[in-house]
Amino acid sequence: MNNIKKIIQTVLIIGLLTGCTPAPSIVMFGASFPDWLLCSGIGIIGMVLVHIILSKTKLRFLLHPVLIVYPCITALIAMLTWLAFFPK
Repeated sequence: MNNIKKIIQTVLIIGLLTGCTPAPSIVMFGASFPDWLLCSGIGIIGMVLVHIILSKTKLRFLLHPVLIVYPCITALIAMLTWLAFFPK
């Protein structure tokens, strides 16, 4: 019984230590920026480009309701950027 208790305590302590790593960041112009900030910016720029392309090809009507679809596409682009550039 003592062995099980020690194993559970060890697993819980190790689980808490995962938060001790520094946040992933990018050094740009001498300042550290968090990775998520770069990815969300790329997601927003990507969504603007998707909007422009769909408007020019007159396919924008496919994305309805816009209030729900645009943030979802922005998040998708941001997450794909995260996976492509920060695969850790």
